[in-house]
Amino acid sequence: MKPKRITAPSKIITLPRGSFPARIPRLPGLADPYLKLGRAKMHLDALDALLKEFTGPKAYTVRRYDDLKQKRYCFECELLDVPDDSCLTAGDAFYNMRSCLDQLVWSLSGLTRANPPETTQFPIFNCPPCEDKDIERWNRQIAGVPPKAIEKIKSFQPYHRGKSYKAHPLWRLNALCNLDKHRRIPANGSEVLVTFPNMTRGDLLGLPAHGGAASGKNPLDLRVEAFDDRHIVSVPLADKGKLQLNPSISFKVNFGQGDARHPDKFTVCEDGKGLWDIYKFVADVVLPGFLRFFP
Repeated sequence: MKPKRITAPSKIITLPRGSFPARIPRLPGLADPYLKLGRAKMHLDALDALLKEFTGPKAYTVRRYDDLKQKRYCFECELLDVPDDSCLTAGDAFYNMRSCLDQLVWSLSGLTRANPPETTQFPIFNCPPCEDKDIERWNRQIAGVPPKAIEKIKSFQPYHRGKSYKAHPLWRLNALCNLDKHRRIPANGSEVLVTFPNMTRGDLLGLPAHGGAASGKNPLDLRVEAFDDRHIVSVPLADKGKLQLNPSISFKVNFGQGDARHPDKFTVCEDGKGLWDIYKFVADVVLPGFLRFFP
């Protein structure tokens, strides 16, 4: 009597329309890297949809109050936590882009070896390997790769940018992947843009209401304070009317950690555009550079 076959119920995942590339190049040795890259695009498309849903009114709370001690009227905008789904989806995109590069090197190693070693991966170095341990790590990662392909890999190394290596797309990708390996990728809102309907550029410069040259006598005393989770805009109590109408609020969501304004403390921090820039670098620059090595 044949044993019963037990199957798990299917899980249906709804993805944004157009998430999959129209066509995956089925090239010998590059099919798997391109499949991984296609999966990364799927996650980036899904992330765009999640961020579009989040970065509306549900992403922040607003509080208005009179600060009688300072004699100022305050508008406080507090950003809420970025949903976990966005962080996890971003991490999946990082992983698939990094895996795409690693599978590329494995395929290159397969050009000279029937069984490429398990140590292969796409090396990403912020300085040329000079010490014995770095040279050993480099050689281990590109074992079996043809010499001309190794030269091509070297051309994509972040160390070519000198002290600006952290701006290189591959360094940023590698840093994000390493961060995501150990914990959920951090995310936060930044660069809040608040537009008040009753406030004009003339208010800030001291321009007359009906035009004319700046007098410099009565510019609006506008102050902006930025904290990790909120921003406070304030004016003197006498000018509170400038902040009373409902403003237009927008902001960016960043993934990673560190602050680009402080390079000594900066690690890696990317908004949605930065993630697509990394993807495009891998898709349009790195992978096409190795097409000639495969028959």
